[in-house]
Formats: sequence, C-alpha cells, structure tokens
Amino acid sequence: MPKAKKKFSQNFLQDSGVIEDIVASCDITDNSRVVEVGPGYGALTQSLLRTTAHVTAIEIDKDAISYLRAHFSGTRLSLVEGDFLDYDLKLLSKPHKLIGNLPYHISTPILFHIDRYSDCILNATLMLQREVCDRLTATPGTSDYGKLTVTMQLKWDIEKLFDVPPEAFDPQPKVWSSVIRLVPRVNVESVDQEAFKRLVFAAFSKRRKTLRNALKGLVSEAQFEEAAIDPITRAERLSVSDFVRLANTL
Repeated sequence: MPKAKKKFSQNFLQDSGVIEDIVASCDITDNSRVVEVGPGYGALTQSLLRTTAHVTAIEIDKDAISYLRAHFSGTRLSLVEGDFLDYDLKLLSKPHKLIGNLPYHISTPILFHIDRYSDCILNATLMLQREVCDRLTATPGTSDYGKLTVTMQLKWDIEKLFDVPPEAFDPQPKVWSSVIRLVPRVNVESVDQEAFKRLVFAAFSKRRKTLRNALKGLVSEAQFEEAAIDPITRAERLSVSDFVRLANTL
C-alpha cells in the first residue's frame, strides 16, 4: 500500500468486512450508476466493480490516479481527475448513488457541496469522523445540534448505519468513524435556500446568545412575532421547521 499523504488527510480503509458492509449499504441494483468521492487506491472501487455498477471516481491525488488507471483499465470505471469540491454533479446524465470515505479535514465542505445537488443524488453512503455523524443526526436541544445539522436535515433524511474502529484503517486515525446514509427528502419545506442558510449560520455563530442578540440587524421583533418564535430562546432549541418559518419572514 502506498504511503498516505497528510495534505490529503488520507487514511486508507483496509478492513474487507467494513468495505463489503459499506458497498452493501448502497443498495446497488442492475445498471446502478455510482459516484465515488476520493477513491484513493481503490479499496471501495474494487468492491463496487464486482457489482453491476458503473463507477465515476473523482480523485485529486495524481499518484492515486496513476494507480487506478493502471489497475482498473478496461473496467466499468470512469476516472475524473480533480477536486470533488469543484465538480458539478449536474454534468451527470441522470441521478447517481454517491459513496465515499471522506477526508476528515474537509468533510463539512464536502457535505455542503453535496447538499447543493440533492436533485442529482439517489442516496449517499459516506464514512465520516464519528463526531461529524453525531452532529448530522442530532436533535434540538443537544450539544451536537448546530448549523451542519439544520442545513443538512432540511433536504435529507439521515441515518447512522454503523461505527468503524481506527484499526480498520492504515494509518490508524486517532478517532472512530461512522457510516451514514443520506436520502433526499421527497417533500422539502419551501424556503429560499440562501436566506435559510444565512439565518442558520448567523444564529449558530453566537449560539450562547439569545436569538434576539445573535440575529440583531437580520431579524426584527415583528418578524420573530410573525414566525411565532420566542426571541429570548437560543438557536439549538429551534427545529428545522422553526428556522424555515423564520427564514420565510425575511
């Protein structure tokens, strides 16, 4: 196995049982089309290609790209060289399933990028640092509940599938990982996306303050009243629907 590169936050998955469990969680059927985020040296890719899936793999590491080209030529693999954060999923001919062992240091930007393309994704099976998964699945009033939670839960049903120990990787990270499944919601509450995100980010930027203070200059007393939101409460107490209702007053 090639040496992992710190600049790409690489931790190569090597546990065959975990690999098979992740691929099985994708619910791949005949003629499924899959996008793999950061395939590295192909641990998941190899297992995916044993199914009937066509795989589009997006990789930024040139050494990994050379390896994949050498080892998977002539297969149902389409390799895209570049940063997933720059990739427009609308270029895909039809909705795909998404899979990936995400780099810890940029997992949140990747999640926000995926969120932009909910209409292009059938489902997403992702491995993340366990703490990030806890934030994604958090409920109002808990310490893990924050801007990532609210932003992603607006358009996605999110389910934690299982935990993965450090021993499943080489090199071993210092933290546990978890695998989650994201499925686009069928009925998304109507709201202007930019206004919603601006409101959520502002509210949680000062999460210890009341909404009145955290959103000063953005939300008026009349708008709080119109949305039936108590301005002396704090951001972590509001549900996703509460934020939608408040955003729709802006």
